[in-house]
Amino acid sequence: MKKIKDTLIKLYYRTGRLIYVLKKSHPQRWISLFFKGYKQILLETVILRYDGSGKFQEEIDFLKEQNKLHVFPYKKVKQIENVVYGYDSTKKLPYVMHKNRKLYFTRSWSEKAVAGRYQDFIEYENILGGGYMEKAPHQYQSESFHVKSSDILLDVGCAEALFALDVIDKVRKVILFESDPVWFEPLNATFEKEIKEGKVILIKKNAGSKNTAKSVTIASVLQNEEYDSLFIKMDIEGAETEVVKSCKDLMKTNKDIRFSCCTYHRQNDAAILKSIFESNEYQTTFSDGYMLFYYNIKYPYFRKGIIRASKKL
Repeated sequence: MKKIKDTLIKLYYRTGRLIYVLKKSHPQRWISLFFKGYKQILLETVILRYDGSGKFQEEIDFLKEQNKLHVFPYKKVKQIENVVYGYDSTKKLPYVMHKNRKLYFTRSWSEKAVAGRYQDFIEYENILGGGYMEKAPHQYQSESFHVKSSDILLDVGCAEALFALDVIDKVRKVILFESDPVWFEPLNATFEKEIKEGKVILIKKNAGSKNTAKSVTIASVLQNEEYDSLFIKMDIEGAETEVVKSCKDLMKTNKDIRFSCCTYHRQNDAAILKSIFESNEYQTTFSDGYMLFYYNIKYPYFRKGIIRASKKL
């Protein structure tokens, strides 16, 4: 099924590129372009379509210089001095060290793959900040928008839960949402101590707009929790708008609630989420820069990465 999907995507790009080039009256190029991979076709299409437009000039200049697609089209400023990683023979899981804690990954990952993925999280995606790139479109917090000591953190779509581990000592409690069973074992290993103490709760379902066998609403999870403030981080593959809509009653309360949500999975998510939050009297800001989301074939490919929303003061 995946091979069929990949073939159709390539065909889409090649056909579209042929039409585009022919419109530009360059018939001598269309045969060679047809046989290029979709990434190369998209690279050339992005440059041709946006060249001189001004809006994404910084990103386009970077792509031209690199002559390669990058999800985060900005220069690296610095890098991690040393990544410490290994294999826990007792738990039979690979791990990487983060703030003197073991962050575990699934059994199928090699030690080197774990180290590489962690380095990508820190240096390339900049999800924790730290100024590793000129701009950080996927950074969840900022100097003025961050977790607080009174918070319950809801890490919705946590996967390995690097973000939660990074702030575990800063928040009052953590609720992890992860529906993929491959992550249950490493999550239980990473937060073994906190789960026993009740500081971390693992919800083995998707966050959704209703309670079903596979999904649960954020409101229902919070029913038995006492709290004055929440930090809700979301990375759920395009389901962010559905879940945020289901939080309207939560947003009407007088609680200090901050949302940090991915906006790049779907074409119009940035505008839709901004509208939802602002219609509920939340103020919004976006992370710096843009992501070039070339995994999605819809134009334009540049998208905002994270929206941060909090109640207007």
